[in-house]
Amino acid sequence: MDRLIRRRTARHPGRPPSARRADRARLLRLSAVIAALVAVALTGRAQDSTGSPGGAGQAVRAGATATQAARSAAQTHLGLLSGGDWATAWDGWSGDAQRHVPRDTYVRTHRICRPLLAVPLETVRAVPLDRRTVEVGWRGGGASGTLRMVSEGGGWRVAPTRAQLSPYADGPGEAVAALRRRGECPRQEAAGRVPAASSAAA
Repeated sequence: MDRLIRRRTARHPGRPPSARRADRARLLRLSAVIAALVAVALTGRAQDSTGSPGGAGQAVRAGATATQAARSAAQTHLGLLSGGDWATAWDGWSGDAQRHVPRDTYVRTHRICRPLLAVPLETVRAVPLDRRTVEVGWRGGGASGTLRMVSEGGGWRVAPTRAQLSPYADGPGEAVAALRRRGECPRQEAAGRVPAASSAAA
């Protein structure tokens, strides 16, 4: 800005000092106006991206898509339980749940306790709890319950609660007994012996 003023002064060397001061004042006012206009434009763009109806609509659509994906993953998990594919069902658990319950323990337990085997199961609702967690309700065969789904590793995984994981803490034998006490393992299905570890991995 000072260079511009000096160039204007050089082109009019005979102008009095008062005129040159007026030129400087006008240029300074012009620069202030330009700066204010730039600030307004930047603020408007920020509001469009975050607070505008369009931005809010995009956020709502993204949330709905995530909820649908979580519900779809829950339906897949229910299908595995109904089909007796315990190993793949465990593979769909969250990392934290898998650290608490070994795959072998879960599979061996449910080769004995299988109350949902061959029962058509369906999801009935999906409620977002936060950006990474969705609670999915299910029903089928006179039973009902909920699955907590968490976003992890680019997908949605089943995250059993600590209460749901607790029966497996002492191995498959104790898990069968605990599930029987909770009414989740009918006695006629628990009459056999817990399969050996080698056969459970098949």
